[in-house]
Amino acid sequence: GGCAALIVTAFGLRGSIFDVMDRQYDEIYRYTAQIGLVDRVTPGELAEVTGALERSELVSGWLVSRSETASAETERYTVDCTVEVVPSQEALAPFVSLRHRTDSVPVLLPDDGVVLTEKLASLLGVSAGDTFTLDGDSRVQVRVADVTEHYIMHYVYMTDAYYQTLYGQPPEENQVLAAYPAEGAEALDAELVGLDGVTTLSQVAATREVFTSSLESVDYAVVLIIVCAAALAFVVLYNLTNINITERMRELATLKVLGFYDGELSAYIYRENVILTVFGVAMGMVMGKLLHQWLIFTVEIDMLMFGRQLSLSSYAYAVVLTVLFSLLVNLAAHRKLKKLDMVESLKTVE
Repeated sequence: GGCAALIVTAFGLRGSIFDVMDRQYDEIYRYTAQIGLVDRVTPGELAEVTGALERSELVSGWLVSRSETASAETERYTVDCTVEVVPSQEALAPFVSLRHRTDSVPVLLPDDGVVLTEKLASLLGVSAGDTFTLDGDSRVQVRVADVTEHYIMHYVYMTDAYYQTLYGQPPEENQVLAAYPAEGAEALDAELVGLDGVTTLSQVAATREVFTSSLESVDYAVVLIIVCAAALAFVVLYNLTNINITERMRELATLKVLGFYDGELSAYIYRENVILTVFGVAMGMVMGKLLHQWLIFTVEIDMLMFGRQLSLSSYAYAVVLTVLFSLLVNLAAHRKLKKLDMVESLKTVE
């Protein structure tokens, strides 16, 4: 049971970490480049940027918006976040998918509230209908309209209309989100970086590589946990089997004298190990789920949210490996039974 639980946890931990990368950068983020604009960008400078994007056949779309850093505060917690101000939900939809994590139902971005990313809402202890303080250019009280699925960093999404309601002025645009192939666009990137109105150009793929490389060490943890699980299975099952054989030496020798073949004698012991393994694996599935949930919440840092669900492959790997370890112990027991000395065992005085 402990062996199966550890293996479920190991593969579940890896899946929870690396699956969120696919969800974040393949499903939630639909743009490929974030183009930073100079402060107080002029209409002419902005027109040069949008003109370059429009002329390129690679670009499928772009969105001019505002991005700023702020501090989200409640009595419970204070955390830094990024405020994304967009014209409307319809304008944002092709570039960022707002949806609920549990059912994938789209999240609505209204003109009278903000949408928080899930980990940020959890840290602040707020949900739809609550309010919190947003300390950026000025301190304002904002209403939470809904919470969206998100795994990396913290974001607050609001419309231009709600921004103007909060701050009394329209937002100053300072970024462009663009969608075009990450490969083969070197000429376009060079053209954009050379424009007067552009300060930075960051590729989503490059950001993904940074996060992925920083989390690759989790593979070593997975291997270590599986080795410990194997050792646990070997120690427990082998010791139980060894004690079982030692305590029943006369009984087993008698069966051998009566004509039991080595394979039949081994099967006599194997059946008990198989029953132990079946019950242990069943318990391990339940314990593994609980251990995985505890470990995820324990190792998760503020800026990341790991996946909460266990994949069926984690359970499958746990069953296969636990059964494999049990079979190896049975093979070791078979060797011990083949060497059983019938005469000495029957002569032993109990």
